[in-house]
Formats: sequence, structure tokens, C-alpha cells
Amino acid sequence: MISHPVAGAVTALQQQALASRDTYELDRIDRALDELLRNPTDASTPAQNRIRSAMGHAYETLERRRTIAPLTSLNHERADHGHTDARYLVVEILAWLHAEPDLANAERDLLGDLARGHDATSIAHHHGVPLPRMRERISRARRHARTLWRNAEAVA
Repeated sequence: MISHPVAGAVTALQQQALASRDTYELDRIDRALDELLRNPTDASTPAQNRIRSAMGHAYETLERRRTIAPLTSLNHERADHGHTDARYLVVEILAWLHAEPDLANAERDLLGDLARGHDATSIAHHHGVPLPRMRERISRARRHARTLWRNAEAVA
């Protein structure tokens, strides 16, 4: 029998997988689901904490896998050895934004746009907001996200 917290965590991760188009994130979710289903009767921790823990362990597993068998480019002229792929950091940020319950949807969307490479000018133009106002929104969203990130690190 599967416990309610594990069932909730599995459902949430499956929804996240359906919304994702990134293979790294899908690998992480797959690893996290495996971990959750190894102990399906555990009801001692809430679903959100289980998701965060399973995703963290999945990240560590994938990083260990990358050190054992690093990815290499088939285009030898452009091989970039010894550097962390910036796209992995973007995936981490987007996953955190998606999972953080204390972020407002407007902040989540704004920070997601920034993580995907948009700047204040393009976001302001897209939303029809004056540039100074958009910079203010970005500043406030970043400040709030930094506070939430620090609090999450303190708990972990």
C-alpha cells in the first residue's frame, strides 16, 4: 500500500515530468520517482519535503554519473573540457522555481524568464511595462528568492 505523502509526491513529480521538455530534468525526475517508490509506505514526511529530498539525491546521482562518464562533444573543435555546462544550472534554478511554494506566480514567471536568458528590456516590452518599473519588479523578485533560498539552505 502506498502512503498518501508518497502518492502526492509521485503525482507532483509526474505532473512536473509532463510539463518538462528537458532530458536532464526528466532523468532527475525519473531517479527521484525511483527513490520515492523504493519505500512507498513511509508516511513520516510531507510530500513537498520528500520531493525536495528525492530531487536532491537524484541530482547527486547524476553528478556522480557525469564524473564517471563525462559527456563529450562529437564536434571536437568545440569541445569544452573542464567546465560545468551552464544549462545544468538553469535546469536547477527552474526546478527550484517550480517547486518553491512561497514564490508568487508573478515572481516565478519573472525569475523563470530571467533564467531562460531574457533581460529586463525584453520582459518589460513583452508585458507592456515601463523599464524602470520592470527593473524594480526584478529586484524585488530576486531579493525574495534569495531570502527563500537562504532559508531553504538553513533548513537543509
